[in-house]
Amino acid sequence: MQSPNRTPFLGSRIYPSFLGILLLFALYLTYRIFSPFLHTFIFAAVTAIIAYPSFSWVLRKVSNRRAVAATLTTLGVCFLIIVPLFFLFYGLAVQGAESLRAMRQWAMNTDFDRWIGDGAMAGHLEWIKLHLPFIKVEQLNLEDKMLAYSEQFAQYLLDMSRGLLRDAAGLLLKFLLLVGMVFFFLLDGPNMVQRLKYLCPLKQYQEEIIIDSLERVSRSVLLGSLFVAALQGLAGGVGFAMVGFPGLFWGTMMAFAALIPVVGASLIWWPAVIYLAVNGEWGWSVFLFVWCIGLVVNIDTFLRPILLRGAQKVSPFYIFLAILGAVSVFGFKGILYGPLILSFVMVMLHIYGEEYQEALQNRGDQC
Repeated sequence: MQSPNRTPFLGSRIYPSFLGILLLFALYLTYRIFSPFLHTFIFAAVTAIIAYPSFSWVLRKVSNRRAVAATLTTLGVCFLIIVPLFFLFYGLAVQGAESLRAMRQWAMNTDFDRWIGDGAMAGHLEWIKLHLPFIKVEQLNLEDKMLAYSEQFAQYLLDMSRGLLRDAAGLLLKFLLLVGMVFFFLLDGPNMVQRLKYLCPLKQYQEEIIIDSLERVSRSVLLGSLFVAALQGLAGGVGFAMVGFPGLFWGTMMAFAALIPVVGASLIWWPAVIYLAVNGEWGWSVFLFVWCIGLVVNIDTFLRPILLRGAQKVSPFYIFLAILGAVSVFGFKGILYGPLILSFVMVMLHIYGEEYQEALQNRGDQC
């Protein structure tokens, strides 16, 4: 009599395909269930990776009680998230309104015709007419454009505020999920990784390469992008406050701008320098220029390479392209996703090249 655990000959050929189909179907259903929280899951995993050294330190201090260490570390992460977000939204809501009122007041009270014709801008505009004739200075309508830009910016902030209020429940739910995921990743992260490695059919050293690469890039990109942007926003906000601008709001805007490749924080501080200059405040204009060049720009120039040293195996040019492409697909989340995806692709190409080295060399010799 045939054992119920044995597979018939015909079934032995069907069984692997059938099992694979069932597994893929189960994974597809799982994806459909958790897809609304996929981004939260990824950010929680990255946050746990970054916080894990702190968790290990706390774990030693609490006599290896993992639940206590995970709770304390998660509370620390919450504090680091909630407090900056509070000041961020305060800066956007309160000082943003003040800045917009000041911009509109300046645009409405300034006689742009006199200012352009015989005021502070006359000499500069003559130089533009002489050397850049393709710029039609006489067709500029600065007053209407300034008012239009301020109204568009105000509408953008209003829409963003309404969106935040409308999605407050969803954002709170995602934040609570993020906190819960971080806690369980810290509590049981090593066991989860070991289980994934057990189920993965790759060789052990290949699994280690993939995990090490993703951990290294997660830390370096998040620290190198978000932390540097926050520092630039802080330094820029102090400089703006010293020259009389609302520092919290413009520092926040500078932090957001610092995440944009190539132009970065200069998108915010250059117009401010020009604004001070054309209004005759040359001293403050020079001060803000020196402050931003000497401090804000150097934060990015010197600190980012140190924090991104873990991703040095990938060309900065490719990282730049990956960020641009990922931002266009995922939005601001692409700042993290782009380098992660690029690193994963590079590691898989490396593993493929090692695994089929002989075949690739033979093909190269034939060519």
